[in-house]
Amino acid sequence: MRLKVLFQLTGVCIISTLFACSSAMQLAYKKPAATTINKGKLSVIISDQRAPDRGGNNPLVVGIVRNAFGMPFPVKAAPNREPTKVTKELMSECLMAAGYKVVDHSNKTPQLHAVLKVFWSDGYQHSRMGILMPLELKNNEKSPPVWKYSVDVNTGFTVKSAGFRQFNEGYNKMLERTKDKLLELFNSQEFENKYRTLR
Repeated sequence: MRLKVLFQLTGVCIISTLFACSSAMQLAYKKPAATTINKGKLSVIISDQRAPDRGGNNPLVVGIVRNAFGMPFPVKAAPNREPTKVTKELMSECLMAAGYKVVDHSNKTPQLHAVLKVFWSDGYQHSRMGILMPLELKNNEKSPPVWKYSVDVNTGFTVKSAGFRQFNEGYNKMLERTKDKLLELFNSQEFENKYRTLR
């Protein structure tokens, strides 16, 4: 009897380990089209302010997934796809697609500040994924913002089978929607007008 229980526990541990290790999300999106327009220079600065239990204590953790028994496992981004890195990359590419040149952090150029407050997924049969990221366009770190916007995107999907591919697709769908919103914002006349007050 004890041997049977030991085998069962060993099986659960192996499955749990495989389940946890296979959860590395690639956090990918289709790169926006480049442009030859030159509206000016900007630097992008991002701050990770996620809640401690939602990625704040471990920047690679992006959510929770539950197995058939309801046991929770952390969903993690791949080591080179940390959410702050991905969102900064996404913002920079959307700015470049809108005609701005993104340069290294400098007080000599206008700055787009972003605070990553939420990058998270949770659920059982239906998982919700969301990103919350307030943005501020400023002359420098100490100056008041001339433009503000809070990017708030939520998506979801119903779990249909085992495996993490569907979770990866869910996160990527969330990033695609975030990209669409950023392109809309950065291509707007309002954003350009506010940017020009800083030059």
